[in-house]
Amino acid sequence: MKLSLEQLDLDRSGLTSVTTALQSLIDTIDQAGGGTLVVTPGIWLTGTLVLPSNFTLHLEAGAHLLASPHEADYLAAETQSMAEQSRMALLYARDAHHLTLSGAGCIDGNASAWFAPHPDAQGYRQPKTRRPRMLVLEGCQQVRIRDITLCDAPMWTAHLVSCNHVFINNITIDNDLTLSNTDALDIDSCQHVHLSDSYFSAADDGICLKTTAKAAELQQPIENVTVNNCIIRSKSCAIKVGTETFADIRNLVVSNCIIFESNRAIGLVSRDGGQFSQMLFSNIIFDCQHGDPCHWGKADPVFISVRHRAPDIQPGAISQITFSNLSGSGEGAINLHSDIPGALHDVTFNGLNFAQRLSASDEQGCYDLRPPCNPQRPTGMGRDNAWRLNPQTGRAHGVEPYPHGLPGLYAAGVEGLQLHAIQITRPQPLPAGWDEESIRIDPANSGEQK
Repeated sequence: MKLSLEQLDLDRSGLTSVTTALQSLIDTIDQAGGGTLVVTPGIWLTGTLVLPSNFTLHLEAGAHLLASPHEADYLAAETQSMAEQSRMALLYARDAHHLTLSGAGCIDGNASAWFAPHPDAQGYRQPKTRRPRMLVLEGCQQVRIRDITLCDAPMWTAHLVSCNHVFINNITIDNDLTLSNTDALDIDSCQHVHLSDSYFSAADDGICLKTTAKAAELQQPIENVTVNNCIIRSKSCAIKVGTETFADIRNLVVSNCIIFESNRAIGLVSRDGGQFSQMLFSNIIFDCQHGDPCHWGKADPVFISVRHRAPDIQPGAISQITFSNLSGSGEGAINLHSDIPGALHDVTFNGLNFAQRLSASDEQGCYDLRPPCNPQRPTGMGRDNAWRLNPQTGRAHGVEPYPHGLPGLYAAGVEGLQLHAIQITRPQPLPAGWDEESIRIDPANSGEQK
């Protein structure tokens, strides 16, 4: 069955909610066994829409699905997963199969309705406590997302939870860079995922793979994920694995990507018991610059970290990680560290061309271990570690100077580190406070350099 909004006399100006009419059309298609709802040109104001199996939501060019600014319009469904303190979603499906979002239209999160009108001292507009994610799919199979644009998210943009067989191609996610907690794409406990040919821009993480704490029936490891031919901008971390890691993450390939105007390019962060293994990052161009101090990271092209969050949970090991043909410039250093002996091993860099440059930031020369570093709430939410200052340093907890000044690559607690064809270019003369050694390896490491 194929139905179109053109068949109905609805307000297409975006001033009147059409949620009931849209959900009625979706339910009619579901009752017929499946089909397509075509969203025609216009601005369509809506709250939560629940999507069924065997269903395609197709947005034609000029179609603009606009998220309602009212919390009361998001009561039709409650997500199983929680993001920050919210279980609201604009588009939601649970246990659906053969579900497609497509077309040249736009899904607009109407973010300004959920944030303060003006930025604070760190350049960010403060959010309401509860905001909707734009797309949440939980326990779904055979998911296809292609061609569409998602913009101005008020919360995480697209959150895929425990979905299998996911194909994402040629999408754009473009969020306001003054709005925190607006991750572009979160791949959470998903398996067999292919992402390609897409553009992501967000104040928070760009592409994030994580295994959050969730109900047992939804918890599964991430495995078999490919990310190809993407362009990413992030004030936080462009490609992040972790930090929420309650199940394993393995078999990840990221290739042919460009990362620009980002605080941290690639981050692997183990905290909650899940292990990381078999990951390949290749043919990546990066540009890393310092963000506002509230963001985790200090312009790191690559950051790998193993340390405790909860004192009674041993963080999972990170192993068999390979970086090949990385090239770019940045204001920070590559930082690899583990607080736990033997938990970070078999890491290889095979081809790195890194040009370090001066920064206007007074935190150039610092590393950043967040999260968790706030001694009062080590297992708290992101804000507990982002915005809490250490009174002894005046910086956020976990932000400290490198022990010998700023290196190009720093490794501590890494076993089996292999460095091949490494080229690090630094300003000359070397600025004050920079490490005289471009590669600084803790003596406890067993690394080899070639």
